[in-house]
Amino acid sequence: MKIRFRLTLWYFSITLAIVLVFSLGTYWGMRSLLFRAIDGELNLLADSIERTYDPFFNEFVDLMISPGSANRYLEYYVIVYNASGKPVFVSPMTQVISLDIPLSHDSVRTTYTINAQLPEKVPFFRAGNGGKVAFRAISRPVYYENQQIGQVIVGVPIERFNQSLEKLLWVLLAGIGLTGLLLGGGGYFLTRQMLNPIHKITEKADQISHSNLGERITVHHKEDELGQLSIVLNNLLERLQKAFDSQQQFMADAAHELKTPLAILRAHWEGELNNPGLPLEMKEKLVGDIETISRLNHLINNLLMLTQTEAPDSNLDLAPLELDKLLREVISDADILARARNQEILIVEMSPAVVRGDRGRLYQLFFNLVDNASKYTAEGGKIWVSLHLEDRWVLAEIRDNGPGIPAEDLPHIFKRFYRVKKDRARKTGGSGLGLAICQLITESHGGVIGVESTIGAGSTFRVKLPVVSVDS
Repeated sequence: MKIRFRLTLWYFSITLAIVLVFSLGTYWGMRSLLFRAIDGELNLLADSIERTYDPFFNEFVDLMISPGSANRYLEYYVIVYNASGKPVFVSPMTQVISLDIPLSHDSVRTTYTINAQLPEKVPFFRAGNGGKVAFRAISRPVYYENQQIGQVIVGVPIERFNQSLEKLLWVLLAGIGLTGLLLGGGGYFLTRQMLNPIHKITEKADQISHSNLGERITVHHKEDELGQLSIVLNNLLERLQKAFDSQQQFMADAAHELKTPLAILRAHWEGELNNPGLPLEMKEKLVGDIETISRLNHLINNLLMLTQTEAPDSNLDLAPLELDKLLREVISDADILARARNQEILIVEMSPAVVRGDRGRLYQLFFNLVDNASKYTAEGGKIWVSLHLEDRWVLAEIRDNGPGIPAEDLPHIFKRFYRVKKDRARKTGGSGLGLAICQLITESHGGVIGVESTIGAGSTFRVKLPVVSVDS
């Protein structure tokens, strides 16, 4: 899972959890405050009843003799008991509905929330689900001068409050759902905006290679974390460029320094070959030394080519080139070496194709491939060469029936100084740079090089180059 989705999920989950806790806390807080207010109202009513007690008559006189007493308690469920537990007052609501509320004992005030079934439709009741009415009630003793004078049960219908709380709950849940959608969309947008600079940094860093190490990542805000990351990456690229330049300069300097003494040695020994007084045995040794110097010169030239620090195509003399004619020339030159090994080079197909390239470099590319096929093929073997068009590309194939390349070596054969079998490389004079140079030339022409091989059946090298029209 991408980091933007993980960050969005974390932001969404944490924020939604906070909203959920806040909403449920709001609901339960409102419910608690509402019930506390109702309980306070019921206790005030019970206190009012307690104050109607007259010790002279030993009764709640106001409730008994006042004509408006019953009307004052129309909205309440009220039952008042005297000290002996006998009901001395009931409100009209008790005639319609009965609540199973026990009397309080041991001077404890008890609060109840009860659902009572309505026997029939009553105008002043708002029934809930199943025709039931919710009541909030208290049962408590009443006192006069610290002496219990009776008990009272006071209740009030709270169905309308429950319905209001239910509506509040649905509103909060709907708000949570809408908030979740907004959090998801907003979190993804914010995360995307936050990670967009990292995406740009990644793209730019991915575009930087050995050919453009001088490029740097743009630093927009030096003071923030992404700006600091860009600065660190730029410093890393700076150190890599210095190390790369130092390595390339060392290789180039070493190659240049070696060319002069080798040229002097070769000229000196070639001059000694013309000395009539030199023994034949010594002349044969000099010929072997001259061949070794030639191989060293060839290796040095390859090193100079591989140590180019600028873009490869900047040193190419590009021009429209008939690749089929060039390949026939390569085959003609390589055929001389192949005949010396009793080998045969066969042309399978040679379609006319024009590419934009450097003639000298492309000749080097295909001669190396054909010469390699000849070197690593046994005497009497065959080499097949073909050239055909595929859409806007031209595909050249050089196939041999040699021993093949092991599968574990195939991913590495285009690396510098890599040799499949070092003993075989010494016999053929290989340095491990030929295929690396072939890859460099191919890629500098916008092409691709690859290989397929089967042990005991030979290898096939494929070079794919873009074609151009004859007019270009």
